[in-house]
Amino acid sequence: MTATLTKVTGPSSTEPPSGGAAQPSRRVSADLERSLTEAARAMLRLGVPQSALPEGVSIDRAGYWLLVRASERAPVRLSDLAECVELDLSTVSRQMRDLLASGLMVKVPDPHDGRASLLSLSDRGRAVLEAVSEARRDLLAEAMDDWTDEERGALAGGLSRLSAGLQHTRDAREETR
Repeated sequence: MTATLTKVTGPSSTEPPSGGAAQPSRRVSADLERSLTEAARAMLRLGVPQSALPEGVSIDRAGYWLLVRASERAPVRLSDLAECVELDLSTVSRQMRDLLASGLMVKVPDPHDGRASLLSLSDRGRAVLEAVSEARRDLLAEAMDDWTDEERGALAGGLSRLSAGLQHTRDAREETR
């Protein structure tokens, strides 16, 4: 399987605004938004490669994402994790119950607040996270097999920069509300 970079064009990106000339920055934005949406959908469709999971372990995309975010913030309270993934506490609670039951997460009392608990990945959870992440990286490598190291690096750097810019823009908009 090979992947190539192509410019995505369509009527919405080539038609000028009513009564005026085309605005290049808007065309680029429409093309970029469409390409990013398509890439995000393709990443979501990759899901969790079940072949990467140890026997008896089952995890879906939502569970994988919680493992990723918990690994970045552990130990973490459930409410903080829910805020981080921008989901309702009850939704994250149900998903976390499954991760705890499967032994991928552990819960310990919060030493600063005996009423609260802190969540962390178990050794098994770290192993599953690494196995799934490695399998997903292998799929990405296969999709980008004909890319140079420079092209891969440029994409990684550009996406990191875009992510930071989007977060900055979102934070600035939330401050003005």
